Amino acid sequence: MSSHHYPTAALAGDYARALFGLAFVTPPLVLLTLNPAVAAIFAVLIALFLIFAGRTVLLQLARIEMNESEIRRSGPRPSRIPWAELDELKLSYFATGPRATRGSLYPVRRDGSGWMQLALRAGGSRLRLDSRIDDFAAIVGRAARAARQRRLPLNAATAANLAAMGLGDGFGEER
Repeated sequence: MSSHHYPTAALAGDYARALFGLAFVTPPLVLLTLNPAVAAIFAVLIALFLIFAGRTVLLQLARIEMNESEIRRSGPRPSRIPWAELDELKLSYFATGPRATRGSLYPVRRDGSGWMQLALRAGGSRLRLDSRIDDFAAIVGRAARAARQRRLPLNAATAANLAAMGLGDGFGEER
């Protein structure tokens, strides 16, 4: 069984954004007398930054355990997906700059920036992981093997992203 988590260093940017946002929007609400509409906007922004910070804490507390029969998340929001019941695999890539490589379904930036998200579903259970988790490639590889064994159809973007990771042969027809 392998165990995976989101390292603190990988989440440091999210923590910094949450703290910066809270530091920026809280003082005006607390220290100034604001028009009720403006105060409501600041209150909503505080709530959004708190939700973002809470989501980041949940990511850090979660542990992903994977073996030959299943993948599961422990922690505050547990889920379990047996590989034999995998219904859907989606692998998405998100570029973080204006100039992605042209001529490919897999828009990897030449400088390597961007991130990926793996979404798995089995029945009512769902699991989403992003590429900041340690050993993301091993998780994607095992999920791809399960999808191949179950002959799951993949969308074009997922098939292209798996191929770009060297995992694209032997899948079901694209949908």
